[in-house]
Amino acid sequence: MIVLRHPARAVRIADALRAAALSVFALPLTETELPGDVDAVLKGLTALARGEYRWLVVTSGNTVQALDAIGRAHTAGLAAAAGGTRVAAVGSATARLLEDAGVAVDLVPGDATSAGLLRAIGRGHERILLPQADLAPDDLRAGLTGLGWRVERIEAYRTVPYPAHPSRRVPGVVQDGVPPPLLVPVDVVGLATAGVQPAVVFTAPSTVQQFRERLAAGPLAFHPVAIGPTTAAALRGQGWEPGATATGPTPSAIRAAVLEAFGTEPVTLPSGRPVSGSTAPPAGPAPEPPPEPTSAPTSAPTSAPTSAPTSAPTSAPTSAPPIGDQP
Repeated sequence: MIVLRHPARAVRIADALRAAALSVFALPLTETELPGDVDAVLKGLTALARGEYRWLVVTSGNTVQALDAIGRAHTAGLAAAAGGTRVAAVGSATARLLEDAGVAVDLVPGDATSAGLLRAIGRGHERILLPQADLAPDDLRAGLTGLGWRVERIEAYRTVPYPAHPSRRVPGVVQDGVPPPLLVPVDVVGLATAGVQPAVVFTAPSTVQQFRERLAAGPLAFHPVAIGPTTAAALRGQGWEPGATATGPTPSAIRAAVLEAFGTEPVTLPSGRPVSGSTAPPAGPAPEPPPEPTSAPTSAPTSAPTSAPTSAPTSAPTSAPPIGDQP
């Protein structure tokens, strides 16, 4: 099975899946860059430090990393700016990163979605700072405004095709442990040619679009797994019904969704243009099928490879965001 994240960012997911005797690979398709207007972020952090907001609402770990990096590069980190403001976090992973950055978290809704936060935060009339990705949907801002809050949304970071430019890449968190082997798009097409029908964990809506754009050569049959409802909606927007949607962005929930998805019919990606970034010809002799894992569960395809293709590099990046249903 394939996780659409860099190996260093997929260690916890891979550990959970390997515990179910699955062969796990990582395919990074997106990365995080600094926002287009860093000054707007600095202005928001300055106002935050002055106590001008009732709430700071943080919806992803990428946001934590971006705000803290921008703040430290110019004045002080996120903890110094958020000291006197109530902080709400969407998801336990986001809350942990905030606490690791020295920020006390006041609200973590049990339902780690925009709807869950709206129910938890209730009505109000004061100012809220809402830093989000450039690709984040507008539902949370609109929902908070509908509850009476005065919301200032700023672009905290940009999601770009992998790899990001080194000078603009946002530093992140590298997960401890053994990372899964790294694939590139042409490897996935090669596996499909050999008859492998992998489960693919889509970790954000942006990975859905990148997957289609980079793997349009097909034909590719796969079992799509969504990390959350926002990503599931993006899959359906492409005409791909998720085989399963994780009940939460946790390794155990993702493992359960993957095993469920293997019991469904795969989605087929039609043939199209050559694989993006690949110098391999679009057609040619089919590779030999990779070896079968010795302990794969009966619900999983038995043709999943046990080692990374030789064309895939194995080096890890210097940064990595946490698990989340992020843009």
